[in-house]
Amino acid sequence: MSMGLRLPNMRGIARRASAKAVFLLGFALLSCVAQSTSRGHLYRGGARRSVLDATNRKVFDVMAFGAKTEEQMKGGGNKANVVGKLSVQELPGGGIPGLPGGSAEESFADEKIDESGPDETGAGESPEEENGSAFIRTWVAACRGNYSGPTKVVIPKGTFLTGPVVFQGPCNSSTEPIVVEVQGYVKASTDLSQYSSPEWFTFELVDGLIITGDGTFDGQGQDVWKTRDNKESNSASNPPSSLKFNKVNNTLIEGLTSLNSKFFHIHMFGCKNVTMSNLHLIAPGDSPNTDGLHISTSSQIKVLNSVMATGDDCVSIGQGSHDITVKNVTCGPGHGISIGSLGKYADELSVSQILVSNCTLRNTTNGARIKTWAGESAGEATGIIYEDIIMDQVQNPVVIDQNYGDKKKERAGPPSGPASKWKISDVHFRNIRGTSARNVAVSLACSSANPCEGVELTDINFSYQGTSMKSTALTSECFNAKITSKGVQNPPLCR
Repeated sequence: MSMGLRLPNMRGIARRASAKAVFLLGFALLSCVAQSTSRGHLYRGGARRSVLDATNRKVFDVMAFGAKTEEQMKGGGNKANVVGKLSVQELPGGGIPGLPGGSAEESFADEKIDESGPDETGAGESPEEENGSAFIRTWVAACRGNYSGPTKVVIPKGTFLTGPVVFQGPCNSSTEPIVVEVQGYVKASTDLSQYSSPEWFTFELVDGLIITGDGTFDGQGQDVWKTRDNKESNSASNPPSSLKFNKVNNTLIEGLTSLNSKFFHIHMFGCKNVTMSNLHLIAPGDSPNTDGLHISTSSQIKVLNSVMATGDDCVSIGQGSHDITVKNVTCGPGHGISIGSLGKYADELSVSQILVSNCTLRNTTNGARIKTWAGESAGEATGIIYEDIIMDQVQNPVVIDQNYGDKKKERAGPPSGPASKWKISDVHFRNIRGTSARNVAVSLACSSANPCEGVELTDINFSYQGTSMKSTALTSECFNAKITSKGVQNPPLCR
């Protein structure tokens, strides 16, 4: 397709083709290498924000593709011109109405991407499902539409109610990362029948992604929590997580807020080289299974400078995870920052190179925790460091629990029942201090079949600040663990 461009002089090109062939081939190979290297580098250094700001991007606004705010839904109208009704040339400045034209980040809409107008999307769809479809159309246009060049999807100011949304790659609009900027307040549908799989917003098969903005994703999980908490539901499936990242690589996620997720706030599976920073993941302390971030089968993941208050683990690092860093995270309420649980299902993969540092935990049920199930699954958790951590009234500050899930066992005492087949080794608890809400501040309950090896405790310093004044002395308990210690040990370390 010529796109209206005049064809070059083919005779002149033919005369020069042989001279240029080798050069062009070499240049193409170098470009491929440079593209791969730059995508990886973008998300490691402090310069990634300047790279984003310096890139000229076409803006794809969800309202131009049919999305409506709640106010527009109630009023029955949508003042935004929907792609498919007007061509780019008919829009002022060649862009989208209400967006600046000709700026560093130009507006763009392609009339060939959308097949329907605001009242024609998906006959029989609910308004929130129509919004979900509009979000998807916007992504498709920006990711792999007719435009070639760096792109940005914008969810503008306003409140949007949506059903499930899938942003799927691979993208071919540009070698630059695609950007999603969330400015508005996005609310999840509360009708669980609309979710064919347990995710609300899904990003998958994308290499090079930036999600930014000061917007909010509200999972509206309150009704779901009541059903699950009261055990009234017979459904074996989990409710939808708010944000699912499936096989997404070279990604930056920053500045977002997730509220009241029905299940996990963020679920990351099969991802590589992802940095998350300045996130706020918030749900009540009694909301079931609202993990702030669950990571599995992923590597080179960084979680930085974030605040999490949940009804489950603030961060849970699951099977198949390697090279994970959690730094400067404030957690509470919640169940702490955990490796695991591991070993519940067959064929789970081992975990290694985990660093949790400079974190603060307040009023959590657990602090620094490693947990494995007793069962047929076997694996290894190794190379784990928890260091420079402050705990404030944490019920179980330092925990290795290799009999996780045994509802019959008391916390105190050695693990009972079948022994876990998971091997825990090369674990370091360093400079962990604060207050414990219970008398047992350190509990290392390892497997009798695979005792823990290489467990180091250095400068562990707690004071009791619980509700019971009958006994204020702190103790530790250790079973099937080979331990070395340095520096302060309060409570005194068991042997």
